[in-house]
Amino acid sequence: MVDGGYCVVTGAASGIGRAVALLLAGEGRRVAVTDRDAAGVASVRDELPDAVLDATVLDITDHDAVDRWASGLVAEHGAPAEVYHVAGIAVWGDPRTLPHDEWTKVIDVNLMGTVNVVEALVPAMAEAPGRCDLCCVSSAAGFLGLPWHGAYAASKGGVLGMCEVLRFDLAPHDVRVHCAVPGAVDTPLVRTIDIEGVDTDAPRAARVKGLFRGIAVTPEKAARKIVGGVRKNRYLIYTSADIRLGRWAQVNMPWAYRAVMRLLNRGLRWAAA
Repeated sequence: MVDGGYCVVTGAASGIGRAVALLLAGEGRRVAVTDRDAAGVASVRDELPDAVLDATVLDITDHDAVDRWASGLVAEHGAPAEVYHVAGIAVWGDPRTLPHDEWTKVIDVNLMGTVNVVEALVPAMAEAPGRCDLCCVSSAAGFLGLPWHGAYAASKGGVLGMCEVLRFDLAPHDVRVHCAVPGAVDTPLVRTIDIEGVDTDAPRAARVKGLFRGIAVTPEKAARKIVGGVRKNRYLIYTSADIRLGRWAQVNMPWAYRAVMRLLNRGLRWAAA
């Protein structure tokens, strides 16, 4: 680890990102936090006045803004020892009717936003003395055929594929790469999920959302799994046992995996009716 190194957390205003920032601060680490939510960034800074060395409002889809932010961090504080790239959005919808701008929006934020962060921070991490860690948050949707997740899966699958390459490309430079693949996590993102063409307050949809939240882990548990996985040098980091089981079934019991995916698809169609 880079001596005296700090941690970077994107998407730190709420949910998993905020929980990661609080956990790192509780360990005595200094953190640089960023999010597009100005009020959320200010809240984290005010809650952790002794731990936050930088709090910046940032749109990760703005390549130039991300580059300026990262260059300023590195110039003032050196390369980060750990980067937790959590920032992202969720858009679900029937692929037959999902508008084109919804596809591009989720890919711009989740995939190209990750590219921007990697481009901006990895060169300095690769040149720094000592080990560095880069953890990107993908999703179970990056490899499981979850219903109406086509656009979201395209973005998060891209993150997963990129991390698979980076873990080998960056190993000679002492940068360890990790990819977190959360399943259901009870975050503000889930509570305000955008399902194109579906009234999520309708009784059926509300019931499905309630079931989803019932199996979801807390952001704090997800954060402990993610940070703990980085410290144990795990590449693929699960935040719940159901996703680990789903991945195992996909490879080893494909007939059972297909049956569950079809059942989930029927359930979502029922909720949307």
